[in-house]
Amino acid sequence: MSKAKLPQRSTMIVLAAVVAIVVGIGIYSRRDTIFASKKAAAGPTSVIVKTETVRPDKTIADKIIQNMSVDAEKRVELLPRVTGRLLALSVKQGDYVRKGEQVATLEHDQQNALILSTAAQAASARADTEKAKAQMLNAKTNLERYRRLEKEGFSTKQQLETMETEYTSAAASYRAAQAKERQYEAEAARVQSAKDDYIIRAPLDGIVLNDYSLTPGAMISPSSPILDIADLRRLKATLKVPESKIFIVTKGMPVLLKFDALPGETFEGSVTRIDQYVDPATRTSNVEIALDNEKQAGGRLRPGMFGQASIVEKEFRNSITIPEGALRSSEKGYYVLLVKDGRAEMREVETGVRENSRVQITKGLVSGDEVITFGGNNLNSGEEVTAQN
Repeated sequence: MSKAKLPQRSTMIVLAAVVAIVVGIGIYSRRDTIFASKKAAAGPTSVIVKTETVRPDKTIADKIIQNMSVDAEKRVELLPRVTGRLLALSVKQGDYVRKGEQVATLEHDQQNALILSTAAQAASARADTEKAKAQMLNAKTNLERYRRLEKEGFSTKQQLETMETEYTSAAASYRAAQAKERQYEAEAARVQSAKDDYIIRAPLDGIVLNDYSLTPGAMISPSSPILDIADLRRLKATLKVPESKIFIVTKGMPVLLKFDALPGETFEGSVTRIDQYVDPATRTSNVEIALDNEKQAGGRLRPGMFGQASIVEKEFRNSITIPEGALRSSEKGYYVLLVKDGRAEMREVETGVRENSRVQITKGLVSGDEVITFGGNNLNSGEEVTAQN
């Protein structure tokens, strides 16, 4: 009896497994059908974008923009007038110097000896002049006395002529001595003045930018700079303005300056000089601008600093502007995408000047338009969008 029951039990287990599989497939199919129905009912997914509402309240300018580096308006590489050995350097890089201040000295022992020698020669010449003068005056006295004696008959004409000859000779000797004295005096003065060539003085008020690492004992010459001195109160820069823009620039025109070393700050200079020459190779003219470093930047700017100069060509107030990223292009020209009633709408536009990553829109947009500025790179007109700002 027990052997007959085993097949019946096995059959029931198999049937139960089949039923479970069929029910499972039915439930899974039903779930997919419900999910597909819900997805179909929800419709297409809208694209999330960011927008900016157009307002005609921006100021934008057409500018001539040039990279530049600044230098001091007054800057001098100090060169010696003579060749010599450096005796002393009394200032170093970073020091402030006054005009006329002694900053370096060259050895001048030989010059001192020459000064003494020429001074002695000049003194000797002065003594010779005094001696010649005394002889001339004595000869003059004798001549006058013999003239009186000759009138009174106590002297001969021959004696008078002898006295006249002596006086003429003495006067000539005196004049020669005077000339020689002047010559030696001039030479002594020249040699004394030449000593100043060995005493080097600052030609202007300013900061020592470079001392060239010179130390006492170094040999220097008129081709070897000793110091680089600059007055940092006023700085300058040279811009190369295109030929087509040169007549827009006028002397005194303001220039906005920005420097990499001082991000976020803007300084104002002005045009001080415009070259009357166009470089045929670059088709540009040099325009020099000046900046008051003390007033504009508190003296923080330094020669060699790199930055950007902007000359405002024309300013447009109450303009409609949009971010450059919102502007799109096609074969026909530029266009933007707007949000209208929850959908993207294409609008053709005309552009003007560009400044600081914004574009002036001269035609195609009105106040209140909602321009898509981010998202939906592949959007087409008519697609559903959701603005999240």
